[in-house]
Amino acid sequence: MQHSAALLHPLIMAAADYLAINNQHRPNRDTAGLQPFAGLCYRSREKLIHAPKCEYTGSLLQQRSRERVNACNCAALLRIVMEPTAPSQRSMETDNILAMLVARRIAEWAFAVLIVLLLTIYFVRAFDSRHMPPLGPEHRIQFAQEFNASREDQTDWTAYLAIENELAIELEAKIPSETRPDSPADRYFADSLTYPDNLPGNWNRSYEISVPTPRGVAVLLHGLTDSPYSLLATAQTMAGAGYNVVAPRMPGHGFAVGGLVQTRWEDWTAAVRIAVRRARELPGAGQSFVLVGYSNGGLLAVDYALQCNDIDEMPCPDGLVLLSPGIAITPAAAVMNWHAAISWIPYFEQFGWLSILPEIDPFKFTSFPKRPAWEIHKIAKRVHQRLTEPNAAARLPPILTFQSIVDDTVSATAIATTLYSRLQNNGSELVVYDVNRNNTMLHLMKIVPEGPLDYFLSLAPLDYGVTILGNQDSSTNAIVSLSLAAGHTEPMRDPTRHNWPAQLYSLSHIAIPFRADDMLYGDGSFVAGGEARLSLGALAPRGERGVLLLTSDFFLRSRYNPFYEFQAKKLADWLNRLAR
Repeated sequence: MQHSAALLHPLIMAAADYLAINNQHRPNRDTAGLQPFAGLCYRSREKLIHAPKCEYTGSLLQQRSRERVNACNCAALLRIVMEPTAPSQRSMETDNILAMLVARRIAEWAFAVLIVLLLTIYFVRAFDSRHMPPLGPEHRIQFAQEFNASREDQTDWTAYLAIENELAIELEAKIPSETRPDSPADRYFADSLTYPDNLPGNWNRSYEISVPTPRGVAVLLHGLTDSPYSLLATAQTMAGAGYNVVAPRMPGHGFAVGGLVQTRWEDWTAAVRIAVRRARELPGAGQSFVLVGYSNGGLLAVDYALQCNDIDEMPCPDGLVLLSPGIAITPAAAVMNWHAAISWIPYFEQFGWLSILPEIDPFKFTSFPKRPAWEIHKIAKRVHQRLTEPNAAARLPPILTFQSIVDDTVSATAIATTLYSRLQNNGSELVVYDVNRNNTMLHLMKIVPEGPLDYFLSLAPLDYGVTILGNQDSSTNAIVSLSLAAGHTEPMRDPTRHNWPAQLYSLSHIAIPFRADDMLYGDGSFVAGGEARLSLGALAPRGERGVLLLTSDFFLRSRYNPFYEFQAKKLADWLNRLAR
């Protein structure tokens, strides 16, 4: 505060001089027109009190009379107490009080300016959203039959599947195929290449995979805007390892993107519990229970593992498998619901959306409403608060995570700093995919990521294992595995049979769970019945910029994991160790 008084001294002196000159004021002479400056002296509740004489009493400026008079004596006091040549009438406490009064006025003005600035930005963004494409029926739809948390007690797995049948009927009634444009890429047009029912399976719905001699059960949770299809390859890997699989469709997903607007985070957590109850009924449930989560599903998996001890008759998982988990998302999600103040007005309806794009993906929404990002923020906040509680992380089971070092959707660093740093030495492992350091694009990156091995070695010994998949050296695309075991400080280096594809400079958030031969998101090598199909992962259209409704990000973001074979083996080996 002493420093504040010194810094504010010239400001107070200038204010006093200005008022004196403009009102022909001299200290100790009555004059009018100083009421604004007197407001710096004191306020009595809502009414301004001007004192004819102000006196410093050691802790505050007291008024000697309550009658309304001119404020010249207050202005004179400010001159006296701040004048360096009058030390007998000046004290540090008086300086502090006056500094606080001036600082308060400055803070009030700064706050007002900040509010005006925020409102200006808000409405500029709101009006700018009107340049987005208009909303279609798939964006405006509201499902009357969709599951919500209030129905959990009356909904078992069979009832949940029945709800999906009702949603399919409702979707066809509200967005009939014959009303859609004749487009080969519209997922709602029955003759299109991306119409879900024209593919080998409609994986927008919940499904199960059973094995003859199970050694456990697994529940797989997909991410935001995704569908259960995103975890099909992982489900097949889990089944190959002897697990009966339950993969629920999260509420708001699978049918039309407008369903996400009406869904809340409580609906997702309720659906997780319904799927877990179903898994508990299956053979193998008494041997091992593994919860798998991709992106937002990873956040839901951690949330369930932290809460399961507090839920009656709900089993806690013996292990977690996380793929690009949304442990920490963009800070902007905290304000994603601000649009709600005006987006209900039809003129500003696009303001409720981050993107409005053609829905050409049969198993993932391309448009993105803001509301679900706000819901994810609330779950993430709950998880972070729970992780900071004493012994909360100690109750978590062993965790296996697969994560790209670069991720534009979630924070890759937070997985280590927020989650793994709190784990006990219980067999957890983190698998990190480095960028391709033998690629010309490396020199075009905004920021070249630090080598992940150096980062983890600086923290070693760790309570968890780390495996890094990266270039053998900067002159080759050959991949090696660098492993740092829990409690160790020296990594092991093992060759692999994998290589970076020449066109890839990194993986991405959405690439982790998909094989290279995936029928939809792979490299185009998938062939069924001798006929190649549309592969969104292999599309790379070229032409003039600004022509397509979809940006180059949609086509050029890596969509498959060329190292999925390594990932599947790592998962199988980890499950074997978990079962011991």
